[in-house]
Amino acid sequence: MENSLLVIARQFAEQYSASIKKDQFFLIDKSIVEKLIRFANIDRNDRVLEVGPGLGFLTKALAQTAKEVITIEIDEGFKPYLVKLPKNVEIIYGDAYKLLNNKQFLSETKSPTRVVANIPYSQAQNMLHNYTNSNWYLGDLVWIAPSSLVNKINKEPILGAYFKAELKEKVPKSAFYPQPNTTSAIIHFRRIPDPIKTDNFEIYIRRWLYNHEDWKVKNALREGIIKVAFDLKNKRLTKNQARNLIKSLAIPEQEQEKLTNNIRPEYYFEVPAKLQGWLDRL
Repeated sequence: MENSLLVIARQFAEQYSASIKKDQFFLIDKSIVEKLIRFANIDRNDRVLEVGPGLGFLTKALAQTAKEVITIEIDEGFKPYLVKLPKNVEIIYGDAYKLLNNKQFLSETKSPTRVVANIPYSQAQNMLHNYTNSNWYLGDLVWIAPSSLVNKINKEPILGAYFKAELKEKVPKSAFYPQPNTTSAIIHFRRIPDPIKTDNFEIYIRRWLYNHEDWKVKNALREGIIKVAFDLKNKRLTKNQARNLIKSLAIPEQEQEKLTNNIRPEYYFEVPAKLQGWLDRL
């Protein structure tokens, strides 16, 4: 018997010319859907956020497992399919990246307890920024995404300061229609704990630089050094003491005058590494 999900996906693609540019790779393998839900540890108490439901195959399975599902879809062409979903699904049409950065939307929308998705591949890395400093959702994420995203995130100076990406299982191309060119996987993005609670100096500094990207590097470093000394060691430093420490980093003057969002990525790793000995001696 032909896969019923494949039949629906093929009919949609033929009727509406599903666009690969829109990342419309529909997950048609029920066993992968079940594994995704299992890896996310979803139960009847959960309110799940899903981005990019498409034809709603994963959404329906989530609705059967969780208490509530909130799903955000940018393409209203899926309305005839999504309108048939169970009543415990709330469908929002719009740009998920923009909505999850919108203070009004976040204040008016009940936060989820789980985040699960067959995420639009071209937006996956960028959309992780929605969850870095948001108090709306502070848990883990379980996505189907390009498998290459695991190494990218773990080596990325900013997102790698918030998440540890773990490849749970590779997903065959045959699990999708149409089939993507890239290799896919179920990825668990585990939240890295608050660095103040764990005395994690490197993560503290990397997050500080990220959260002050509109400051000059020299100012962000000065205030960051003062703040981390107090937060992790309960020591008060003067601005002159902080400036002297910055001199020891041997960062070129032209780099210090840049805005933090324009500095070379390696500084996110080099700065805390060079300052670790100083912190240990405080």
